[in-house]
Amino acid sequence: MKPLSTVLLLADPRAPRVGAERSRLQRWLEERDVRVLVAPLRPALRAADEADLVVVLGGDGTFLRAARAVGGRDVPIVGIRFGTFGYLAELEPGKWEPGLARLLGGGGTVESWLRLRCRIHPPRGRVRELGTALNEVVVTASRVAHLVDVNLRIDGEQVTRYRGDGMIVATPVGSTAYSLSAGGPIVDRTDRCLLITPLASHALTYRPLVLRANRKIELEVVKARHGTALTIDGQQTVPLREGTLVEVREAEQDLRVASVVERTRFRTIRERLRWGAPLTDGA
Repeated sequence: MKPLSTVLLLADPRAPRVGAERSRLQRWLEERDVRVLVAPLRPALRAADEADLVVVLGGDGTFLRAARAVGGRDVPIVGIRFGTFGYLAELEPGKWEPGLARLLGGGGTVESWLRLRCRIHPPRGRVRELGTALNEVVVTASRVAHLVDVNLRIDGEQVTRYRGDGMIVATPVGSTAYSLSAGGPIVDRTDRCLLITPLASHALTYRPLVLRANRKIELEVVKARHGTALTIDGQQTVPLREGTLVEVREAEQDLRVASVVERTRFRTIRERLRWGAPLTDGA
């Protein structure tokens, strides 16, 4: 990385302790003659055009919103972890000084995280672009005891007609999110692949798929009940009608993520997913 002169701070003001930590971080940066920008989280964030680095304070949801706000801009992002899980952010509250000092001096590395581009083709009307997803795109029935009926096509080839609670198309980063809870595999977040994970399939033969990143995935809604919807990263929801085609592809630009913590992928999985942790009393 190059030395940094301007840093944009993005934070979730509702999260406990975030406001005080952001103020402390701002003072720390200004003492080092770094220009600090503070902006609310919103799509098409113009302040990101001026920044050399975006620092996100909050949980995974805040990091996902920040990734959407940054969009396709060529600016690295790094997270300070708040909340209970925080898989996406690698710096810890109160312990970020050494890592950020390395970044200010041009140290550290920049990882490329694959994102998804999503568009919908309604049976009538114009094609609609829905932006990018860092974790997953989900088609779901949305209501208990309702099924969604979907045709799955890959690169134009009919793969199967699926009935169940829904279907997840996930990135490697998203392999540890919703897809994981539905039985999908864990994938190294810097790999180049796409994951398709069925949700509570009506047939036992359906299994998750791992595909090359350059594949085009199409989910055609054959039968839909009230409440059938498309959800992007758990933050944007669009109702779906019968006959709607959901197209998911690799986005043109990855998310650039600054990294300074010397931690292997498997160590991250062990620590954040608590693999091998002893069971507590009563577990």
